[in-house]
Amino acid sequence: MMFSVQADNLKLLKEAVESNCDEVRFGPEFCEYKLPSLDELEEAYMLSIHSNKVFTYVTPRISENILEKMRAQLQFLNEKKNSSVVINDFGVLNLIGQYPNLKPRLGRQLMYVPARCPWEEIKSRQTKHETSFLSKRKVEKIFYQTSLNYLPTIRIYQGYGVQSIDVDFIQPCFPYFSYLAENGFNISIHLHLIPAAVTRRCHTARFLGEKSLEKCSRPCDTRAFLLERDLLDTKLVLYGNAVFKFTKYSEEEIKKILGNEFKEIVATMGPATSIENQEEINALKQMLQL
Repeated sequence: MMFSVQADNLKLLKEAVESNCDEVRFGPEFCEYKLPSLDELEEAYMLSIHSNKVFTYVTPRISENILEKMRAQLQFLNEKKNSSVVINDFGVLNLIGQYPNLKPRLGRQLMYVPARCPWEEIKSRQTKHETSFLSKRKVEKIFYQTSLNYLPTIRIYQGYGVQSIDVDFIQPCFPYFSYLAENGFNISIHLHLIPAAVTRRCHTARFLGEKSLEKCSRPCDTRAFLLERDLLDTKLVLYGNAVFKFTKYSEEEIKKILGNEFKEIVATMGPATSIENQEEINALKQMLQL
């Protein structure tokens, strides 16, 4: 099984390429304003190749004014051949056909999972209406499936050349991930952060008084915020323009992953996970026994 590290800036990437990980992912998964310049992308690519690391570029949802910037980046990677791109935007997915050397990988924002919400906290609450055990089970079954547990959707993405997908570490979803593997997808599982909400207008920037997103000072490079909600009795993490649940996993759950159809474990670097240097990456890999 591959152990990959995801970094959205060069400082973190330089730590990742010096670690014992197998693959590095570079780029912002959620924020278009953190997209690197072409020079930064070229530097990240060369750092990875010189360190003998497999390189994957991670892209977020983008607006139309970012499109030309994205075209230039895809063209650069296409010329390098055999590069992979994690795609979270249908527009970018449509572009990818123009670059035959690129391998599209489906990002988490193009695969919908109802269980990303704080379901474990909500489902135990009393409602005004009596609900049978079987009805609850049916609802839970739907809740833990993904938008890819539907064959026509699978065929659409496979028509774009998608062979790999990213999923969240939500243990009740694991049985439904098997269906995806049976239909030919390589599955990469994110170890720590489960996206519960994503916005184009960044809550972190607004909270810290950033005047312009285009000229944002990128406080999320160094800070994340804990959100506590008494109503749901749960804790969330505000990190940039996304709100996350933090994965809790046991040794037994890790063993299930290692013995299952997952091809890759992804660990995200940054203040939200407190993984910020090569020593912490190596310690995590050793803990996972990879």
